[in-house]
Amino acid sequence: MKRIYLFLVVFSFYNLSAREMGEFVSDLKFKPLEFEVPEIKSVKHSSGVEVFSLKNSEFPIVYADFYVYHGRKHLGKRSVEITRLLEDTWELSGSKTYPREKFLETLEFYGATFSVSIDYEKTVFSIAYLKSTEKEVLPVLQSFFTAPYLDESLLNTTKGKLTEEIKRRNDNPTALGSRKAKEALFRGTLAGTSMQITSLESLSLEDLVQFQKEILSAKKRRFLVTGDYEIQSFENFFPKLDENTSVQDSELITPSLLAENVKKEGKDIRLVIKDVNQTFISMIGVLPEHNHPDFYAIQVLNYIIGAGGFNSYYMREIRNNRGLAYSAGSNTEFQENYGTIQFFAMTKTESAKEVLSLMRELIQPKLIDSLTEEELLRAKNAIINQFVFQFEDDKRTLASEVRRRDHKMPDSYLQNFRSEIDKLTLSDLNRVGKLYFQSDKLIVTIVGPKSLESSWKGSVKVLNPED
Repeated sequence: MKRIYLFLVVFSFYNLSAREMGEFVSDLKFKPLEFEVPEIKSVKHSSGVEVFSLKNSEFPIVYADFYVYHGRKHLGKRSVEITRLLEDTWELSGSKTYPREKFLETLEFYGATFSVSIDYEKTVFSIAYLKSTEKEVLPVLQSFFTAPYLDESLLNTTKGKLTEEIKRRNDNPTALGSRKAKEALFRGTLAGTSMQITSLESLSLEDLVQFQKEILSAKKRRFLVTGDYEIQSFENFFPKLDENTSVQDSELITPSLLAENVKKEGKDIRLVIKDVNQTFISMIGVLPEHNHPDFYAIQVLNYIIGAGGFNSYYMREIRNNRGLAYSAGSNTEFQENYGTIQFFAMTKTESAKEVLSLMRELIQPKLIDSLTEEELLRAKNAIINQFVFQFEDDKRTLASEVRRRDHKMPDSYLQNFRSEIDKLTLSDLNRVGKLYFQSDKLIVTIVGPKSLESSWKGSVKVLNPED
C-alpha cells in the first residue's frame, strides 16, 4: 500500500518579534503520522462514462457527482449569460415525467437531493440518496437526463431572478473588486466576460434547449460515486451517446495570453468608483499551469507572504502590527493550462495609499531574499499537515483524484506531495518570487470613492462598476 507520511503539529507559545510568525505559534515539534492514500477504483462503463468509486458502507447513503465536460469555455460565440440561465432554470425544471416542482418534491419525499452547477470547464450534477430508496429515486433522476423539461414561463422566471442579481452585484466591494480584476486579467476571453442584462434578455427558449442538448450529449463524462453503493445499480443509468456526436471546440487560456493582458493594462491603478468607507485593494497576476515544476515553491512562498492567515506577512504586518486593514492575504488558483495569484486587503479609505505601498513592499525581492530557514520550515510543515484534509471525506477524495487527472498531474502526485514540498530551499522561493511575485507584473484594482484619484497623481485609470 502506498503511503504518505504527514506530521502532527505540537504548539507552544512565547513572545515573538514582528519578523517571526506571530504570537499564536512558536517552536514547532513534529511527530510522524502514517497516512494511507485511499485506493480509488476507476472503470470504463459501456456507455463511455468513466466511473470513479470509493466504497464506504458506514452509513446507508449514496453520494454521486456526474461530471459532463461542457462548460463556459465551450460557448463559442454564444453569450456567457446562457450558462447561469440554464443552470438556474434546471433547478426549477425537472423532467417531462416529473415536471417543475414535482421533480424536487418527489426526491425530497424520499430524502434525496439534486443540484446542478455549470463552471468554466464542466457541468456537475450532484445527487445523494438513502440506499433503502434507491429503486424509487434512480428512475426519477434518470428521467432528468433522458427528457429534461424546459418551458417559456420557467425561462422568464429565471431571467427575472438573474436580472435582479446583476443589478445588485456591485453592492459588495470585495466581490466588485475581484470581478473587475478578473475582467482585466482575462480580457478577450469568456472567463473575463461578465453577465449583462441586455444579453440575458435576448436569449430565447430555443437557445436554452440547444445548449442543454449539447451538454447532455458531450462525450467526455465522469461519474464519481461513494458511500454505500453498488455499481450494478447504475448499469442502465447512463444513456449511450451517438458515436457521431461532434466534440465542441473550447477556449484556451494560457499564461502568455494573460501576461499580454497585464502588459496592456500598464502600471496605472484601476480605481473603480464606489462610495464606501472600507476600500478594497487587489493585485492580480499570472502563474504557470498546475502541472509545472514551480507549483510547489509557489505554494510555500504564497503561504509565507499572504495565504498563511495569522502566520503570513500580510496579516502580521498590515493588520496586526500596524492596524491598517480589516483583512489582508493572498490566494492562488491553478488550472490545467494556467494559474493566477491575487493579493488583497480591505482597509479604511484614508489608509489605502499606505496599504497598497506596503502590499507591494512585502513581495519585493529584498523581503523574499531575507526569509529564514525557520520561516521556510514552518510553512512547509503547515502545508504538509493541511494536505491530509484533502481526504477528510470520500467525495473530496474522489474530486481530488479527478482534478489530478484533468490537470495531467503525475500518477504519483499524491504519494510524492510531501517530499516535493519538503525538498524546497530558500533559493527556490527566491527564484519563483522574482518570476511571479513582482508588483510590476500585477494588475492593481481598487474599489473606493473618487477622492482616492488624487492619492496617485497621473497614474490612475478611473472606472465605473459597469465599465
